Amino acid sequence: MKKREKVFIVIVNYNSGSYIIDCLKSLEISRYKDIKISEVIIDNSSVDNSLQLIKQQFSKIKIINNKNNLGFAKAVNQGIKNALQNKADYVFLLNPDTLAEKNLLKPLIQLIKSDKKIGIVVPALKDEVKAGSVYSLGLKFNKFLGRTEHIHLHVNPRSLHHQEEELVSGCAMLIKKEVFKKIGLFDERFFMYFEDSDFCLRTRKAGFKIYVEPKAVVIHKQNLDKKPNKEIKKKYLVQSNSLFIKKHVAKIFWPFGWGYLWWLKIRLLLPIFIGIAMTR
Repeated sequence: MKKREKVFIVIVNYNSGSYIIDCLKSLEISRYKDIKISEVIIDNSSVDNSLQLIKQQFSKIKIINNKNNLGFAKAVNQGIKNALQNKADYVFLLNPDTLAEKNLLKPLIQLIKSDKKIGIVVPALKDEVKAGSVYSLGLKFNKFLGRTEHIHLHVNPRSLHHQEEELVSGCAMLIKKEVFKKIGLFDERFFMYFEDSDFCLRTRKAGFKIYVEPKAVVIHKQNLDKKPNKEIKKKYLVQSNSLFIKKHVAKIFWPFGWGYLWWLKIRLLLPIFIGIAMTR
């Protein structure tokens, strides 16, 4: 009898409202005879109604409740540990503000099984607003500045062939268990942002390959970033970028990295300080 692949889908929830319900419904469309799928949701102390909605409509899904918002890396590690304890072959990380297109996992698993050196495979991320626009086919990494940037294309992703990339987005990421055994989990010093890029660079350093499979597609709504706490997210973006530069930019290039970081701080945080001063 053929062994069924065991995939754990790990989703971190923090005040995602009905987005996560749409996400879970989209996953229900694709069920496979030869793949055993389990879902784990880690809730970072949400104060909206998202947790109640999940319990009402998806009562069989395992939920790990945190008393405080632990950040993405710590929360996702809880889900990964749970998956590995339950003998998962693969862990699929997925953002709550996404929609999985039909037949998402099969192309990803077929590709990751085709080469023992492949450790991570991700789908193409499609922009919900810009029809036909690919939001991400991986990321470019500026080794001098410690900056990352999504690779955009205005084409049908399914017309493209899979390709190897240095960095990919953790928005939708399939990781085989051997990667965790070799390099460990996500670096929990990253509260949010850059933890996926850091994980990718560590994965490649350990000798694994990373691929994008455009035959698998996820729509990323990107609406959660527009919520009122965007000022706090800017602060974490700067903090995480700083740690990322320390870890992955050669010291000889640090003056360029810190110069870029100061420019980023001014561009992102100065409007906040001006707004505070004007309200006094």
